[in-house]
Parts: sequence; structure tokens; C-alpha cells
Amino acid sequence: MNELVKEERSWWSRNWKWVVPVGGCFTIIIIGILLIGGAIFGFVNKVQNSSGGDEALELVQNNPAVIEALGEPIEKNGFGSYKVNYNNGDKTAEASFPIKGPKGEALVELKSSGEDDEILYEIFQVTLENTNKVIDLNKSQLKAGDY
Repeated sequence: MNELVKEERSWWSRNWKWVVPVGGCFTIIIIGILLIGGAIFGFVNKVQNSSGGDEALELVQNNPAVIEALGEPIEKNGFGSYKVNYNNGDKTAEASFPIKGPKGEALVELKSSGEDDEILYEIFQVTLENTNKVIDLNKSQLKAGDY
């Protein structure tokens, strides 16, 4: 008696017809999401750097009054908000972002104008969260003769 021996096919040979299109579409979607996410991250990072937030954080971290109030180390505590406007070569920037230290939290607010080489801080202050005390950093950043 001749019996037909049916050899079982592999998983790939049974499923390749749906794996290839679905896998290809899934790959394209993932690459698209990564590209869009990277573009958004790059744009947000550029606005954040242009607003002067990084320089302000560095100044805050080295200010004795803020160090006394919050302790060390002082670091960002979230994202914050940043706004930059360019008009005929002049730049105005506004930023506010939360910071924290071992002794508490605060909010840094700044408004600046000028070009990258010569930045004038119109508002540069740290508001302590628990006491609502305002530390005006604008006065400590002015040079003699600027006022």
C-alpha cells in the first residue's frame, strides 16, 4: 500500500504571504515615528537652547542666594516653557522652568533681549515654591555702569 506521506511545511513557508507585507508596513511606520519624534525633539531642543534657558540654569546653579535656599546640587525639575522671537536681527526670549535642590523647589523666570553676544536680562528671577520668596538674579548679573 502506498500511503501518501505529507511532509509538514515550515512556519515561514505557511505564513510568508502575510508576514512580509505586515512586517514591511510595521517597519515603515516605526521608521516614520522615529523620524518625526527626532524632528520634534530637535526643534524643541533648538528653541530651548535659543531661549537662554541653559545659560540661565548655569547662572542659577552658581548663585550663592539660590544655593543657600535650595542647597546643592540644583537641577531642572521638568520641562518648562520657552518662547523665542526674532525681529530684524534682534532676539527676545522668554523662559520659565522648574528647578529643584535638596532643600526645595523653585521656578526660574527670565525675559531677555539682544543678540547672542550681548544679552540683556529684563527679568531674571527665582521664585521659591514653599515661601514664594523671589530672588532677583537680574541685579547680581549687572556690571557696574550698566545701571
